[in-house]
Amino acid sequence: MRKRRSPWAIVHFLIGLVCALVSVSTAAYATRVDDLIPIVLCGVPGLVLTVRAPIYGVSFGPAGLKYSGLLRARSYTWSEVERVEHAKAAGTLFSSDLPELVLADGRTDQLPLLAGYGFSSKANRRVESLVADMERARAAASPSPA
Repeated sequence: MRKRRSPWAIVHFLIGLVCALVSVSTAAYATRVDDLIPIVLCGVPGLVLTVRAPIYGVSFGPAGLKYSGLLRARSYTWSEVERVEHAKAAGTLFSSDLPELVLADGRTDQLPLLAGYGFSSKANRRVESLVADMERARAAASPSPA
């Protein structure tokens, strides 16, 4: 199984850790009920980021693909995936390139935590490489027609 992580995972982890520490330090000196607001506003996202950031990414191999996002994970066998494509999500300031799974039942599933960003119309090389690697793994695992 090959594991690919978002290059932003360490940044998300550190932001979550800072938020969690701010929440804990606020809770230590909380004397009123309204002191709970910053604890909830910083503590919940901090806890989610601190716990999920080290494990999110995509793992793929001969058996299939497993994507772990920020709040949920999903997995597919290669028989469920028709192809892996390079999708582009246009924005007003910059565009993002991201891997997209085209499933056998016609649905698509984008993998947003693995997106690459840029200001030009050129495709993000990291995302292109990831899509090519996943497509090679899918092609190698699928039975060849006789």
